[in-house]
Amino acid sequence: MSAPGTTTDVCPSNGVLAHAGTVVANEEVAPGCFRLEIACPEVAARTRPGQFVMLRAREGMDPFLSRAFSVCDLAFRDGPKAPPTGIVVLLLVVGVGTRALAERRPGETIGVLGPLGKAYDLGDPGQHMILVAGGIGAAPFAVVGRALRARSAAQRVTYLVGGRDRGHVYLADELRALGCEVQIATDDGSLGRRGYVTDLLVPLLEDGVRVLACGPNPMFKALARVVADARARGLRFVCEVSTEETMPCGFGACAGCVVPVTATVGPTAPEGWKWVKSCVEGPVFPVESIRWDLIRSTH
Repeated sequence: MSAPGTTTDVCPSNGVLAHAGTVVANEEVAPGCFRLEIACPEVAARTRPGQFVMLRAREGMDPFLSRAFSVCDLAFRDGPKAPPTGIVVLLLVVGVGTRALAERRPGETIGVLGPLGKAYDLGDPGQHMILVAGGIGAAPFAVVGRALRARSAAQRVTYLVGGRDRGHVYLADELRALGCEVQIATDDGSLGRRGYVTDLLVPLLEDGVRVLACGPNPMFKALARVVADARARGLRFVCEVSTEETMPCGFGACAGCVVPVTATVGPTAPEGWKWVKSCVEGPVFPVESIRWDLIRSTH
C-alpha cells in the first residue's frame, strides 16, 4: 500500500475495477450483522481508508444491482507483514441483497467492483484523530485505525461510536485492540453513556484535531451543528464525513447517489448549490460542504 491518507483516483492506472473474489469467511458478529471476508488481493492492495466496493449479492441477475459497502478492514492470511490477501466488509441485513450476501458461503465466487470513491485525508500523526461512528457507519473505521497505527504507534486516536442499544455498537473491541481510546453512547443507555454519539464529541473539540465521521444523515445533521457551533467559538479543525447514500452503480453512471453541496465545491451554480454524485465526488466530503438542510433524513 502507498502512504496512508494519500489521495487515489477512482479508476486505477490499469483501468481494471471488476474482479472475481472468493468468500473466505462469513460470520454473524452481532444480531443481523455479518463480517464478510473476501480473498481479492488486487483490490486489497489498492484500497485506501474510506473507499468502498460494489458486491454482487449472488450469482445470476436477481437482485440485478450490486450493493455498496465500505471496506471495513484488510485481511492478512499470509501474516501481518505480508501483502493483504483480501478485504473485509461489515454488512447489516436490511433487504433482499444484504440477506443474499449474508447467506454467502466460503469458497463461493463473488463479483467485486473497486476500490471506488475518494479516501479520507488522514492528516499528520501529530493531530488528535477523532473517529465518529453511528450504527453500521462504524464500518470504515477498522481500516482507518489500521492505517493510522501502521504510520504511528503514538498518535492519539479516539473512537466515538453510537448505536440504538448494546447490540448495535460495532468495532469497539477492534479499535480498542489497536490502541485507540473508545467511548460509547447508546440511545437506551444499555452500553456506555445514554445519549447520542455527537454528545461525546463536544468536549473533545479543540484547535487542530481532525474528525472523520460515518453514519446516517440525522447524525450528520447533528454533527454539522456541533461543528458550526465550535467554529463559531473560534476553534479551527478539519471534519470529513463519508456519506451513506444509496449507490446503484458505484462509478457515476446512474446518478442515484447525488448529494447537494455548496457552490464553493467545483463550478459555481446559480442557485448557490448543486447536486454531485457521491460515488465519484465522494463519498468523503468536508462536513461544511454539504447542504444538510436539503438532504434527505434517511439513506
